[in-house]
Amino acid sequence: MQARILVGVPAYRGAQHIAETLRCIAEQELSAFKVLISIDNADHETARACEPFLSDPRLCTVVHDRHLGWDRNINWLMAECDCEFFCYWQQDDLATTDYLSSLLRFADVNPDFVCAFADIQWFGDDRTRMICPSLTSFSLTRAQYFLETMNGVPFRGLIRKAAIDRAGPIRHTAFESAHEDFVWLAKLAREGTFGRAPGPLYYKRKHAEAVSTKWDRYAPEWWRGAWMEFGIGMLEAILPAVPPHERETALAVVLERLCCPKAGRRLSYEPGPECSSFAMDFLALARARCGLSAGDDARIVNTVTGLVRAHAEALDVRVTPLMRRLEEHGRLDLEFDANGNGAPLLDSGWSIPEAWGVWSDDRVALLRLPLAADGRKWRVALELVAYAGSDHPQRVRVESDGGEIARWTFEDSATCAKELFISAKANHPLLTFTFPDAVSPQRRGESGDARALALGLVKATISRFDV
Repeated sequence: MQARILVGVPAYRGAQHIAETLRCIAEQELSAFKVLISIDNADHETARACEPFLSDPRLCTVVHDRHLGWDRNINWLMAECDCEFFCYWQQDDLATTDYLSSLLRFADVNPDFVCAFADIQWFGDDRTRMICPSLTSFSLTRAQYFLETMNGVPFRGLIRKAAIDRAGPIRHTAFESAHEDFVWLAKLAREGTFGRAPGPLYYKRKHAEAVSTKWDRYAPEWWRGAWMEFGIGMLEAILPAVPPHERETALAVVLERLCCPKAGRRLSYEPGPECSSFAMDFLALARARCGLSAGDDARIVNTVTGLVRAHAEALDVRVTPLMRRLEEHGRLDLEFDANGNGAPLLDSGWSIPEAWGVWSDDRVALLRLPLAADGRKWRVALELVAYAGSDHPQRVRVESDGGEIARWTFEDSATCAKELFISAKANHPLLTFTFPDAVSPQRRGESGDARALALGLVKATISRFDV
């Protein structure tokens, strides 16, 4: 049977997990595919780990003598694709056995989709489930979705080779091509609609040696350049879909995305005190790189920095009174019911507060804490309920300042107490709650409630913690 899909596996330092991945690919229900494993930088250890699978005529390897990097390795694989579809599969990831067959059936039923994709379930050091909606609106709106959300789920979907050729290769940048998968998805989204296929799952492994995990340790100066390059890439992605008279608006939209924190933005660069300097440097670089004529950069910068200041001021108005009360008494009791004093601290991911408290209503919910970045340690005592039962345990991961500080599992809906210990590195830091098992009562057949419930927040008490 002729292969309709090329599964591209870029590999480097992957000997530990690649056999499990290749076994998973070989066991796919679909047979009309072939696998090309592109091994980077003469990594013969990974090549040897692949050898037991090469008796399957669908699988073959190529070893490159020079170092390509993740971006150019994927580009090489996409260029080698001589099939109708291309599917990028990471060297240490897995999928359900119906992954390729389900995506192909979905793509055949929906020939207008240039990308058919499934949900991604993290495993290993994370348990989050990542979802992207189908994108069927206008070309510019589809491209802007990736600017705003930086949602990379479709990157591992089934992509039509003709659309890849039109979108072009992934850009290579001086910053290890950080976030360039999102830029490329924005370019691909210009070429056609994206569809979310129900049923199959792609399992993405989270571990300390991942490329993106390494980026988290880089200095602010590196990230300044990386985010500026990301902005240039996104501008290049959306400009072809923008009328000439709207190009200055597009420039301001991209700059605002880079500078202004906002609920729902999964990743964000916040230049802080250097916002004006960052904005002016970005505009100068963008005009030079994207062929934009000179404009009123001072006006654009003033507008964007004004939005940043307005966001900060609104946050201060909400949080500062609570910070002062905590400073004065060394303790602060917060309630999250409909009339509670904790409502100003609820960021994205929460439902409308009720008489008892508030439910989470997403897979991620953010809670602001009224703490100052002064190095002191605080105890945060939470009173919680979970949407959980013996047949549906509810897992919760809690992060602060980018690091995990707690992981809980609830097996019933009884009210319970949990404690966290926080030392703020920035004023009014965020607690990030992740809920991989969030589900609606409607889906469980318990009621018509369609909210994705996981954790209910009743009360919190913040107090000084003296070691």
